[in-house]
Parts: sequence; structure tokens; C-alpha cells
Amino acid sequence: MAKYITPALTITSNAVDATTNPGPTSSPINISVSDLLDVTEVASKIVDADTDHDVLFNHEDYVGSAAPTIGTDGGFIFLRNLIASTAATTADIYIGHAANGALEGDTANRLMTLKPGEFVFTGWDMQTDIIVDASADVTDALEAILFVRTGTA
Repeated sequence: MAKYITPALTITSNAVDATTNPGPTSSPINISVSDLLDVTEVASKIVDADTDHDVLFNHEDYVGSAAPTIGTDGGFIFLRNLIASTAATTADIYIGHAANGALEGDTANRLMTLKPGEFVFTGWDMQTDIIVDASADVTDALEAILFVRTGTA
């Protein structure tokens, strides 16, 4: 039996000359998209943030030691920095990737920084591991949900 998720993204802003909450462009922005995605598995966790370059998702847990089939294997990852900007200790959370957890020069190849409260929903082809790192040590700092795409070994 198929299982589905429906992610949706809406981005809105006022025009740059608006008197309340001026936006970044000369015209207002109103973008709304959604899709119906077939998934086979969901992995969800809340992890601590620290400066130790931890593997968040190991690609071999989903495709084994064989190379994934691009466009068939893979999934979608939702990440959210759970730290409130008013917390006693705040941290930026760094997301990167590395081959088999191997961290080059003591760092993964950084993909993004999530400031307190920020989130992202992105695709993952399971070619490399997803690595998490942070600017400070904080308990229960990152929510991570992996939606595995149908076809993944």
C-alpha cells in the first residue's frame, strides 16, 4: 500500500515600498507550491547540537554499500533548528555532507546554516552522509525527519 506526504511551501512578502513589513522586491511576492510524494519509510529524531561533526543520516543505512540509483533512491529531509532566539544558550546549526562520515580537514562540506527557528525541506540523493555540527553545545536543538523515496533499497 502506497504512503504519501504532501509538502507545501508558501512564500509571501509586501513590495519594498510598503509602509508595514516592506519586502525585498519592487512587487509583492506570492509563491505557493505543493506536491504529492510517494514515500516508503520515515525516520524522525531530535538531536543535540555540538561541535563534534556527527553523522545525522548515514546513506548506507538506506542504500547499503552499493551506489544509489540517482532519481530512484533518495528522499527528502526536513530540518528545523529548535533553539529559541531568546534561549539562554543559542547556536547556529551547520548541515553538511561527507563520504562515509569522513570529515575532510575536520569539517564536512557545509551545505547550510540554520539560525535559531530556521528550517529547510530539501532533497537527498543518498550519495553521501548528512553531517550536523553547531556553533555551541545545546540539548534537543535540531529536529530531523527523513522521508525515504519509493524505490530506495
